[in-house]
Parts: sequence; C-alpha cells; structure tokens
Amino acid sequence: MFSAMIDQEEIICLADGYKTEDLKRLRKRHLFYCPVCRCELDLKVGAVKLPHFAHKQGAACPVQHEPESSYHLKGKRLLYEWLGRQGFHPVLEPYLQEIRQRPDLLLEYGTRQVAVEFQCANLDAAAYRKRTDGFLKLGIEPLWILGGNRVRRLTRSFFQLSGFHWQFAQKRDKPPKLLFFCPEQKAFIILEHLIPFQTNKTSASLRFLPLAEAGWHDLTAWENCSPLQLKGWKENIRSFRMSTVRFLSKEAKQMAALFYEKFRLPLPFFPSEVFLPVPSGYIFAHPVYVWQGHLFLFITKHDTFRLQSAVHYMDWLVKGKRLKLRWSGQQTAADAVCEYICFLHKKGFLERKEEFYYSAGPVAPEPRLEALLKRDEHYFSE
Repeated sequence: MFSAMIDQEEIICLADGYKTEDLKRLRKRHLFYCPVCRCELDLKVGAVKLPHFAHKQGAACPVQHEPESSYHLKGKRLLYEWLGRQGFHPVLEPYLQEIRQRPDLLLEYGTRQVAVEFQCANLDAAAYRKRTDGFLKLGIEPLWILGGNRVRRLTRSFFQLSGFHWQFAQKRDKPPKLLFFCPEQKAFIILEHLIPFQTNKTSASLRFLPLAEAGWHDLTAWENCSPLQLKGWKENIRSFRMSTVRFLSKEAKQMAALFYEKFRLPLPFFPSEVFLPVPSGYIFAHPVYVWQGHLFLFITKHDTFRLQSAVHYMDWLVKGKRLKLRWSGQQTAADAVCEYICFLHKKGFLERKEEFYYSAGPVAPEPRLEALLKRDEHYFSE
C-alpha cells in the first residue's frame, strides 16, 4: 500500500514522488500507521519493489492486506499517475468504512464515482461479488482492470480464459470485453469479441494501447473497436477437424453421442452449422458445438418452426440443467438463439416464410472432410 498516516496525523502518499533518500530519513524520524486499523506500519524502501507500507506480522485489519507484488505496486502507481494526466483527481487506496473496502483508486467522473481495481492475483467468485456489490451499494461504479500477467494467449486470435477471467467480463446490456494493464510494457490490453470455442479456449480480438496514447474513453467505451477474427476462427475449426480431441466435458460427450447415434459422425466431422461465431454465444458455459448442437438437432426434428419455439426449447434445456448459462441472474439464451437462426438464414441454410423458418435443403451433415472444409469456407470467410 502507498498511503499511511504519519505520526497519527496527516496522510502521506508514496505515489506522489518521494525520493529514496527522503523516505529513509522519514523512516528514522517518524512512525506510520494504517488509516483503517491504526496499527503501526513498516515503511519498505528497497531495490526490488517500489517504496510501500506493509502491516506488521499478525496485525488485525478489517481490510485484507496480503503482500503486494512489485508488479501490482508498479501498475497501481502508473494508473494513479495516468489518471492524473487525464484530468482526474484520483484518491489512492481510500477506506470506505460502510462496506469495509479499500479500492486501489477512487475518482469522480461527472456525477459518478468510479472505483478502479487493479487485480493481479487470483480472486474467487464469492470475493469478486462481495467487492462489486459493496461498491454498487454505495452507488460507486467498479472498473476492474486485470494485470497483464493474466493474459494467456494460445494463438493469434485465441486465448485461454477461465472462470476467473469471465467474472470480470459480465456487463448488463453490454458486449463483454476484458481490460488488462501491463506495467512492464506500460500499456493496456483490451480483448473484444469474446466468443468461446471450447470451455477454456476463446476467440478474441486484441487491442494493444500504450499508456501514453490511451484516454479514459478507451477504457469505458463498451462498443467493440476491433474487427471480428473470422480468419482465425476458420483456421481453428480446421485444426479441430484434423486433430484428436483428448478431453471432453460431460455435456460434450453427450452431444458427441447424440450426433453419432443420429448421423454416424464423430466430433471432428460435426457440421459447420454448429461452429457459428455468434456474438452472444458467450452466455453459454459450454463449447460452441454443444449449445449449437442442440439447436441443430432441434431444426432437424421440425419441418418448420418459429423463432420463439427455438428460444423456448433452449430455455427448457437450461431449466432442466442440460445446458448452463455462464452467469446466474436475468440472462437468457434468447439473443444467442436469435443470432444463430439469423446467421443460418443469412447463409442460406434456412429459409423463412412469414414467422416460420424451414430448411432450404437436406440437413444431413456431410461425412467427407473435403466437403466439410469447403462448407467451412462458405460460412467463415471474411
């Protein structure tokens, strides 16, 4: 932490630019205390980490005080200085007594207050909800920025995203995106167009934004500013078809069994129609071919159907716990289902007459790899 009380009086903030020699002199002449619990703090001045305060071992403070890494300290200070250059007057590590929380930064933005949290360490779902709900209780908008050390890039356009990452992407009525900051590169990394392929493998467009070029609007504007990576999506499907799938979830195994029973097709030969990169597909906590596989089978069972019938069917699967939505709450499958059906209609797989949809031709999947790859080209070309 950068803030402390000096001699039980005024607040001193180490991020305001103290020289090492001055801090060593202060350490000899003064005592420092936590503004929250009033316990005495140690002033750490070393060669590895930035100067900072730390609770003494065994101190009882209502705010958790795990040791901060050098990476976190450096990032927090850079964000503090950057926000100042943006015209804000950020407060570093203020204690919000009503909720017993201490965000990394707090600032005024118009008529709103924003708490900026720079999260580098693991944080479980319960702790995330508690901290987020605490801010919202006070009318404070939380802005979570993950450490750049949490980016796990698999290929040019695919990333490994776990439940840890997805909890920070949840935004009501806004497309999900993830915001990272790397203090070593002094840059923001923004992942947009998050479309899961496998459980822990997600397609995304990456924007690299140097701190010196970034503005506050870049962090708070939730429209996507980069193009969808269709080429990478198509290459990934090709790789999927040419490889042996080693690990499958229970739901994926069930879907593989359903397709083999109906069409005698192994998983790599699933039709192109169950790999569609629809924007709202993130709502399902399953591989893309699992939830779209259910819709494809629904279409094959009906000569005609209404869009609302497909939505009701997927909601029924969710209520029966055969499908799982990524987040609990008010989210439904409706947007993803509508986007899926419209995609198939646009590509000519489905036709529409009034409110009814029906297959434009044979729905039996193509069992030959060459024909599948050609069909992939039809669906996933730029």
